[in-house]
Amino acid sequence: MQVYPDKRASSVPDHCIGAVLKSRNFGHSRWQTYIRGGGILLLCFSIWAGCREPVGIAQKQRNNLSPRVARYMVEAEGAFSRGVYEVALAYTDSAEVLMPELADLHYLRGKIYTQLNRLDIAQAAYDVVLEIDPEYAGTRFNMGLNSFRRGKLRDAINYYLEEESAVGPTPALFHELGRAYARLGVPDSAQEAYEQVLELDPENTTTYMWLGQLLEETGDLEGALEMSLHGLRLRPDDLDYQYIVGTQYFRLDSAEAALAYLEPVAQKWTWHHGAQFNLGQVYMRLGREVEADVYFSRAEEAQQLQQRVTEAQNAIDNDPNSPANWIELANRLRESKRYDRAIEAIKNGLAIRVPPGLELYMQTNLATLYMECGNPDEAAGRFEAILRADPDLSAARLNLGIAYAQGGRIEEARSVWRELLEREPGNLPAQNYLEQLDTMDQNDDDAETDAADCLDST
Repeated sequence: MQVYPDKRASSVPDHCIGAVLKSRNFGHSRWQTYIRGGGILLLCFSIWAGCREPVGIAQKQRNNLSPRVARYMVEAEGAFSRGVYEVALAYTDSAEVLMPELADLHYLRGKIYTQLNRLDIAQAAYDVVLEIDPEYAGTRFNMGLNSFRRGKLRDAINYYLEEESAVGPTPALFHELGRAYARLGVPDSAQEAYEQVLELDPENTTTYMWLGQLLEETGDLEGALEMSLHGLRLRPDDLDYQYIVGTQYFRLDSAEAALAYLEPVAQKWTWHHGAQFNLGQVYMRLGREVEADVYFSRAEEAQQLQQRVTEAQNAIDNDPNSPANWIELANRLRESKRYDRAIEAIKNGLAIRVPPGLELYMQTNLATLYMECGNPDEAAGRFEAILRADPDLSAARLNLGIAYAQGGRIEEARSVWRELLEREPGNLPAQNYLEQLDTMDQNDDDAETDAADCLDST
């Protein structure tokens, strides 16, 4: 177990650089299996599944929580929602010291370890939840999701059916049941499950799309397009849905209709092999061979990028406890300009105990990714935390100035680069950036002078 000292638990920094953790052990053999488990104070096990207040043991525990444990759990849930998983786990550790059989705690840990791709530990955490409270809503549903990810489709179906018996039917349950039946090769059962979703929630766009793909796979292309278009009308800006509709139009020999949907997708999803290749096929069918060749070439590049991403993901599936594997996945996703997923990969890697030097390296990568994906404020905050941990990191100081400048904080950028030059008088990038700021200032002055001259002449 890793536990923040109690005196610091209420003020754990978001970036958690250099956090001091302590360890301890369980006695129960099942708890030793997963080391840390998870629960949640929120009463909704899934936003999509709908809110259903759990009853029984877990609710009684909530009604009798001490303020200290409640604070730890609120902080843990907040850290989890922000993607700061190492902090979330540390808060659950602190809560566990005071209340080791809190079902919410183990439920939250199950969610965290699922996010970190440590599915065996997550399942063990959920087992503990059910030992404490056999009626805890959402637990069997999440266990089904994890079984699905592990390819244990029959187990997933059984978990979903058990959850239905415990909490009643929900759109989320039937949707995931449909996915499991479809993957298992039982299309009739899959279609029935999807249709039950739509009876409960007629505007469930995700299920329209999955049902459309199921019908496409079974050869009912017209029925598939009808379902997909219905979903797209509900979410017209969704690129996933545009891609599916465009592909289905192409398969129905409607190349002109397909073009309108696939062009914007291929322009934004440069990393997506299917989007590039299918648009190339559309152009070829329309007799636009030059454009077709361009997208076939892009499709080949995208396929190579995806192969590298797949290899990195496979390495994580084999060893999710390796920070190097998460760094590799982030690098490959970054190549594809899939910055959101690259950020998530680095965050997952940071949840593993790593040496301080490697942690700073990963934090630097994370801050840089935020800067590249257009979030300079988040990047600046992270570079500031890195420099508090090690003020001598000149690259972080240089990038902090860039983040400030990107966010319009010009004077702060100027101050950071001047400080860097005081530390390193020969730092050429800092000199160049300061010269660019001086040029901007001169241009602004000239513009103001020209405007004043114009006003005077009138």
